[in-house]
Amino acid sequence: MMGKSRFGVPLLLAMSVTVMAAFSGPAAAQTTGDIKGHVQDAQGQALSGVKVKLLQAGKSESREAATDAEGNFNFEGLDGGVYIATIAMEGYGPVTCPGLRIVGVTRQLKITLMPSGGEQASSCRQAE
Repeated sequence: MMGKSRFGVPLLLAMSVTVMAAFSGPAAAQTTGDIKGHVQDAQGQALSGVKVKLLQAGKSESREAATDAEGNFNFEGLDGGVYIATIAMEGYGPVTCPGLRIVGVTRQLKITLMPSGGEQASSCRQAE
């Protein structure tokens, strides 16, 4: 009996560690993510051709995109870190979305642009 239990426990432990590593390795290693968003005006109408600029904190290079016909934009495969998005279109007040932390997640943004010089400011919020 003693001989069987001496080999059984280490073997069981080794198998458990191997199984845990196989399932946790890819998920733990995933550090990229996405930022997706929708840009609309005060009436809720989608705005196409809106310039979206994305800058990662501590980096000098930025990425840019424009919204499509439905007012959507998408930055995929972003390195883990904190980002700042700036959204601007002629005739509307620009808006900045700071502190977008990306580590294996997708951030969904909802941006409402208000006319320049109006009483209300453009807004950016993370969608639920």
